[in-house]
Amino acid sequence: MNFAKQLEELLGLTEDDYLMMELTEIELNIKALEKGYYKKYFRQDLKRAWGFKCSHCGEKVKSDKDEAYYIVSITWKDPNAIGRRFCSKDCSDVYFNEEMQGLLMRREQVLEAREKLWNSNKLI
Repeated sequence: MNFAKQLEELLGLTEDDYLMMELTEIELNIKALEKGYYKKYFRQDLKRAWGFKCSHCGEKVKSDKDEAYYIVSITWKDPNAIGRRFCSKDCSDVYFNEEMQGLLMRREQVLEAREKLWNSNKLI
């Protein structure tokens, strides 16, 4: 038995209700992704330099030679994760766009599923 049918039986929810909940979750994830994408400046008062490798290209980024870096956090996958760090906007855009495309594709699938429900007259 699929999840939608279990919800329908347990809570009296219809398949459209389930799709609407999923659509709401996707919209919240899109907003969280947009909010979690930002440029961060290195603190200038550090006693020791620190650094990391870019999550996309592997270039070393260090606090004593670079001014800033970019972060993309995906909090719905792991709320405790710091986020992926990138050396430049170009590198961070690649990851951000991949994640956004996945969310937008899933949203389109849910909207199509809702349209099929409406067109098949399953909804009253």
